[in-house]
Amino acid sequence: MIRADRVKRNLTFDYVRPPNRRVSVKSQLLEANSDIIVVAHAYTPSKPVTYSGEIVLDVGYWGIWFLFKNRSFDAGRVYRPDRTWMGYYIDILEPVQWKASDPRTLKPITDLFLDLWIAPDGKYMVLDEDEFEEAINLGHLTSGQADHARSVLQELVMATERGEFPPAVVKEFSL
Repeated sequence: MIRADRVKRNLTFDYVRPPNRRVSVKSQLLEANSDIIVVAHAYTPSKPVTYSGEIVLDVGYWGIWFLFKNRSFDAGRVYRPDRTWMGYYIDILEPVQWKASDPRTLKPITDLFLDLWIAPDGKYMVLDEDEFEEAINLGHLTSGQADHARSVLQELVMATERGEFPPAVVKEFSL
């Protein structure tokens, strides 16, 4: 089990959204090995995320993010400022890469627009389909990237419906 009280140092990494939006994410590094990097940081979304009429992610909320080597998604546990857990936010990505167990070698993370919100009760909602379609229409994603994103999303939705997603390390995390 990974615990948040193991904060050791900071990690800054680049998050890229095609065609050319690049953001440096400053986070607290909680854990890193050859398979997973776990970080914590505050959110600054461009707009609040709502689910069933409730804001579940907004400015001032924060998350514990799990990056999985060679996997095409990350998974975040989202918390309100009062530490209330709101659910999981999943980004569909190009495969995440770093060398050995060194988080400083994390390559820029490329977002493929599609996201998945999973509520604590296991119900889910696909996010940003409009942005995904616009990116395809504008040529910001290749057909290969678009097909990959759709395939990954479909796999994660099916695994969520079976109760097999998010991964246990994400579900079992505690503050």
